[in-house]
Amino acid sequence: MSARRGGLLQAAILALLLSYAAQTQAQTSGATPATGSTAPVLVTADRLNYDQNLGMITAEGKVELSQGNRTLLADMVSYSERDDKVTASGNVSLLEASGNVIFADYMELTGGMRNGFIRDISFLLSDMSRGAAAEAERKDGNRTIMKKAVYTTCSLCESDPTRAPLWQVKGREVEHNEAEQEIKYRDAIFELFGVPILYSPYFSHPDPTVNRRSGFLPPRYTNNPFFQQAVQAPYFYAIDDYSDLTISPQYSTKQGPYLGLDYRQRIAAGEFQVDGSIADEDVSGETRGHIRANAAFRATDDITYGANILRSTDDTYMSRYNIQDRPSGNTLVSRVYGEAINNRHFASVNAFSFQNQLERVRNGTVPVAVPVMDYSAIFEPGDYGGRWALDANMVSLMRSEGTDTRRLTSTVSWVQPYYAPSGEVITATAMVRADGYWTDDANQNLVPGSAGDSATTGRVLPAVALDWRYPMVRDQGRMRQLVEPIVMGVISPYGGNRSDIPNEDSVSFEFDETNLFSLSRFPGYDRWDGGPKLNYGMRMAAYGESSGYVEFLAGQSLRAKTDDTFTETSGLRDQFSDYVGRLTISPGRYIQLVDRVRLAQNSDFEVRRHEMGATLGSSTNYVSVSYADLINTDFLRETDRQEAIAATVRLQVTKYWATEIRHTRDLQDDGSLLNFVGLRYTDECFDIILFAERTFTVNRDIQPETTVGIRFRIASFN
Repeated sequence: MSARRGGLLQAAILALLLSYAAQTQAQTSGATPATGSTAPVLVTADRLNYDQNLGMITAEGKVELSQGNRTLLADMVSYSERDDKVTASGNVSLLEASGNVIFADYMELTGGMRNGFIRDISFLLSDMSRGAAAEAERKDGNRTIMKKAVYTTCSLCESDPTRAPLWQVKGREVEHNEAEQEIKYRDAIFELFGVPILYSPYFSHPDPTVNRRSGFLPPRYTNNPFFQQAVQAPYFYAIDDYSDLTISPQYSTKQGPYLGLDYRQRIAAGEFQVDGSIADEDVSGETRGHIRANAAFRATDDITYGANILRSTDDTYMSRYNIQDRPSGNTLVSRVYGEAINNRHFASVNAFSFQNQLERVRNGTVPVAVPVMDYSAIFEPGDYGGRWALDANMVSLMRSEGTDTRRLTSTVSWVQPYYAPSGEVITATAMVRADGYWTDDANQNLVPGSAGDSATTGRVLPAVALDWRYPMVRDQGRMRQLVEPIVMGVISPYGGNRSDIPNEDSVSFEFDETNLFSLSRFPGYDRWDGGPKLNYGMRMAAYGESSGYVEFLAGQSLRAKTDDTFTETSGLRDQFSDYVGRLTISPGRYIQLVDRVRLAQNSDFEVRRHEMGATLGSSTNYVSVSYADLINTDFLRETDRQEAIAATVRLQVTKYWATEIRHTRDLQDDGSLLNFVGLRYTDECFDIILFAERTFTVNRDIQPETTVGIRFRIASFN
């Protein structure tokens, strides 16, 4: 508050000084270049007088002083040479280039414009914050002291401007020290809807010229069975212009103390962030915590390196304490990396470490991947558009319990597109891949039939493919229609998945429309989708002139014979694969439906995977529903099925009030997973969220619970 007023007061002093220089040199012309300024000062008034005997310059009647984008208006402006005093009175207003406006009834400046007095001051800043004071005094050229001041970032009520804003701060005395960039309040009262709710004999905050300053951040309150009542009061410490530290202590009535730390720093080569927490639980007597570090640096324009480290003391800590930005999966991943990109060449080297979060998996069986190296190169196209590519990968996996695996992979491929005059698009692909493996202490689950000794093996996997597409487009009225049949033939040998080839990176996979026309459906290198096959499908679409459209894709794969490489539920084991498809419908910008399905190729068309998402409404008012019916296709897990539905409703009830309701339900066990309701008020000066959440998850020390919380933000103070 005071900082901005102080800046405007300085601008007023400067403008008045410039106006004096202009008036003393050009009473007749009304404009001369101002002393010390590159822009001229323009002075207009109904009357302009100079009393040489008294040494008094006076401008009266609609006085306007302008320099550049700054304008000062007043009924009268005078300057006394003897007293070195500048006064402006009657409807004084100063408009800054930034858009800030200051209003006053009377202004008096003395002492070489370093000291001054302003009566009945008010201001409107470019960010629409505003304030007022009975009077203000300028001292020592850098201190502005205001009496009976009030400040708010809220807009006034249009129908009743005299009504108190949503919030405001009042102070018996408010001082802005520009040297310290600090605004200090004496006897400060915080009012909400005109009702005093908080008093402090002293209160301070940095002025708006400060981008970062140490201070408390908005507190957070939660209430649930684990913590009972919990309050977190973060403190932000600005160490210097390039680093800061956030300290987040939490007190709860049931558990012991909790402390979170978040350190950030930027350097010339990049930036890094380290955050962590520690909790001393009264109930269990355990000390729990986590640490996370993210760093990214640039050695040259082509080379970057960094690290992403994440560890916790136990499997459920980050979920139990609701650590922000925690991973959604069941594994904490730590990575150190280096990458180089130069034109069409890419190379990377990585080291991975994993911390399992599942109860049934022993940590000793979780591997460390050091190193993981990748190289990729795409060469310039030839005379006919054909393009060569080279890809290589090397990985070393080590375990304290179980199999150690090293693998080296290299792939050379050639792609030749052809666009027929009739509109057909034909793409020929040829590739050959060579894999080499070295394993120790092979586990039966990873290497079936192995005796557990060290083994060295390898394979060569050639493949050729021909992809034919015939996109047919027709304009009919205000709609463009597309029909595109797609046929892809792939020829590759059998025998790529021998029992001595371990399976580390292709244990989990899914057959759907995204990999229907892929050479191999497996996500990694360890399993190969071999044998001759024919992939075929149809893509159809209709696009309106506006934003409406419909897209449909469906297809199937035909193998030369059955392949027991795949699980029975994968949809790829039989000669004819399952049917896969996707339908997207969006009649307009406010409606969208996406339906993805996999149907068994048998006569009853059993649904083996079904995902549906529908959204109706805008970004502020919408209903969203998602449904998933998934059957497990992993190699190492028992066959199970998951079926769940989730819905979200958000309503902007009024201009400022909004509510959101979320529900997630497990249809397989017919039980709720999550209930959430939130109420939010947001305007230009205030943001508060009230929420209640009920979770039904059971995972060791995580039990079903209800959490009630509140979070708020006040503009200009947060």
